[in-house]
Amino acid sequence: MKRNMFNIFVVGILFAFMISGLNSCQKMDRPALHIIPDDTARINGPLQLYLPFENTITDSAQYQKGIPGGTISYAEGVRGKAYQGATNAQINFPLTPVLANAGSFTVSFWINTQKHDGGAQCIFMLPNTGDFWGNLFATIEGNTNANDNSMLLKFNFAGNWVEFSGNNGVDRLPDMYGKWRHLAFRYDEKNSKFAAFLNGEPISLPNSVTDRMKDGAPLGKLTFSNPARFVIGAYQQHIGTSGAAETWMLRYTGMLDQFRVYAKALSDTDIKSFYLNKE
Repeated sequence: MKRNMFNIFVVGILFAFMISGLNSCQKMDRPALHIIPDDTARINGPLQLYLPFENTITDSAQYQKGIPGGTISYAEGVRGKAYQGATNAQINFPLTPVLANAGSFTVSFWINTQKHDGGAQCIFMLPNTGDFWGNLFATIEGNTNANDNSMLLKFNFAGNWVEFSGNNGVDRLPDMYGKWRHLAFRYDEKNSKFAAFLNGEPISLPNSVTDRMKDGAPLGKLTFSNPARFVIGAYQQHIGTSGAAETWMLRYTGMLDQFRVYAKALSDTDIKSFYLNKE
């Protein structure tokens, strides 16, 4: 009788261990989902897109892989490798919620391109699915003048145009072709001011350009309309947003390196450090 009771006791213990093991396995198969603090800081941090283009189109800020269009290639950059644009190539990235709702921004990048003709090349664009124009973008107009190395660049943010055309007190960007040049653009919702930088130095702009107004009042926090994805080297129409691309809409064919987008207005010192350190 005692032996039978002992056997029952042993079997009971083994059964308890088996149940405990099964429960442990179940917990391992279905771990609790959570975001560690470092991830939270990164996701909600100011740097929302960073593309060093080291033989990859993965975003080093949010670890999202770009979607290539055409054949993506690389060249020697200002630091390591650079994206080499082409007439049939572009990259688009998922748009982060923080950037989609950014009230301020800083865009910083290195550019090295040759003159072109026939239309306007788009360096980058944050699309607007409900409009012909995107929410945030920069384009380069053609230049076939052998004696003029200046660039007619157009920059738009939330419907605010800034044209570096030589008109209205805004000069064309000087000595821009055939060499690496650093550009940065910034808008600060705190004071409603726009600024542009070339090789780490602020570009002289009239108050009518720097001080952004809407309905007679300071512009304040930006509002991007129907934002979707982020495109490098092409217009939103090249990825099927807002209709088909028109003939004058050209993909960017130059080189691009150290491309950064922040959901905040960086300081002059931060921007100059990008130039000095080739970042």
